[in-house]
Amino acid sequence: MVGVNDESLPAHVRGAFGATDGEAVPVVAGSGTGWLVSAPGGPVVLRPVADTALGNWSARVRETLDVTGLRVAPPVRSSDGRHVVSGWRADRAVSGRPEARADETIAWSLRINAALHDLERPRVVRRPSVRPWSETDLFGFAEAAAWDGDPERDLAPGMEDRGTPFATHRAAALLGAKGLIRHRRPVEMATPGLVHGDLARGLLFDSTTEPALSDVVPYIRPASWSAALVAVDHLSWGTVDEGVLLRWRHLQEWPQMVLRASVFRLAVHALHPGSRPAAMDGLQSMARQVGEFVGNATGDTD
Repeated sequence: MVGVNDESLPAHVRGAFGATDGEAVPVVAGSGTGWLVSAPGGPVVLRPVADTALGNWSARVRETLDVTGLRVAPPVRSSDGRHVVSGWRADRAVSGRPEARADETIAWSLRINAALHDLERPRVVRRPSVRPWSETDLFGFAEAAAWDGDPERDLAPGMEDRGTPFATHRAAALLGAKGLIRHRRPVEMATPGLVHGDLARGLLFDSTTEPALSDVVPYIRPASWSAALVAVDHLSWGTVDEGVLLRWRHLQEWPQMVLRASVFRLAVHALHPGSRPAAMDGLQSMARQVGEFVGNATGDTD
């Protein structure tokens, strides 16, 4: 339990969202952490946002997003109508948690991405000359390296910001990404649309009701790439068998989407200051499985 005056959750933020009663309880909120607090109309989750523009965009999208059979966590506006206050946002709490349901989540991804496809796209401005990179920059450059670039070359500026030699597990992640890139091939895709980039963490399951979507993490990519992210995330966590790569091979350009999703996750691990060494074993196992799968598909077997 964390008291109401805990320094990591400013009192004025709680006041702005009307969440001033009782204690703030730490909870997992999507891919990060937040605080569950009582408020008029029901409990809310307060969480910091890395990018105010994206926080505002996600709130606007979730106010109108409608996917049959899916609950969507609605945003809570502050007393003066804002979605983000001093780098914090508030959402109505929804029941559920991420579970080892990779195939079910992939199936949901197709429906969610279809609903997102033509919605308003966020404006994301990368700042390659400004370092250290922000979290938005970090994910953006990892994505670009996976799709079009060279991870070793393109991510080097982010590595240089560490001040000391970056940790061995980050070096291993970068090496794994470099090894997979040799299987990359051009792809012929329909026009990319707005897709969700973190459904393995962002789709919440509750045995008593419908699944819930806690956030929208936007990328402009093919829907099959979003599905591939779910597969590689669960492979790296050991929560699905490698047959998931075969079960969804009917999706558009699937081997190449799986490859790019894998390189993206390895690149993020290499760059992110919050990366945990313990996660590397799972990432390496995932990279081996993906390498074999994509190598067989491209004929690049050793």
